[in-house]
Amino acid sequence: MRKILPLILIVTIFMVVLVSGCITNEEKENNSNNYTQGGMFFQYPPSWGVAEVNSTDGVAAVGDPETVINGKPTTSVVIQKYNNTNNYNLQTAYSQNYASYFNNTGRVKVSEGNFTLNNAKAYEMVYTSSDSGVKKKYRAVWLQKGQNIYVILASAKVEDYDAQQSNFDMVINSFQAS
Repeated sequence: MRKILPLILIVTIFMVVLVSGCITNEEKENNSNNYTQGGMFFQYPPSWGVAEVNSTDGVAAVGDPETVINGKPTTSVVIQKYNNTNNYNLQTAYSQNYASYFNNTGRVKVSEGNFTLNNAKAYEMVYTSSDSGVKKKYRAVWLQKGQNIYVILASAKVEDYDAQQSNFDMVINSFQAS
């Protein structure tokens, strides 16, 4: 009996580890959806869906269907792509865009910075604005791949914005362009 008890204990521990591993792997597989189209790849939350692109130079959009007002999600990420025909470097294009962006527009700058994304410099602008009577907070991340400049524009109603940061980070941190 003394020889069987350690064997039963080892088998029990093995089964617990095996079952735990199976449950963990299933959950990881469902943590995101993948967007792969037009030379771009990014991940987005599984509860979100692909949305209609309504912005100038917009090439992709995803959003939370639970936040739809007037046919558009208030929580979304839109990818815009600019062909850099003027051959500006990223910093110049970014600076020129925001040179007068906040002048008499109702937009209010919250913060500005830069960071490294996929081994390249990225610029970030956070601001608030009212869109059709809905006060929203925006996070615009600018990056460059070859001649193309991409802007990843994440937005949500001001009161929902902080709770969406992990979803916005998922899209931004997984973004790749060819």
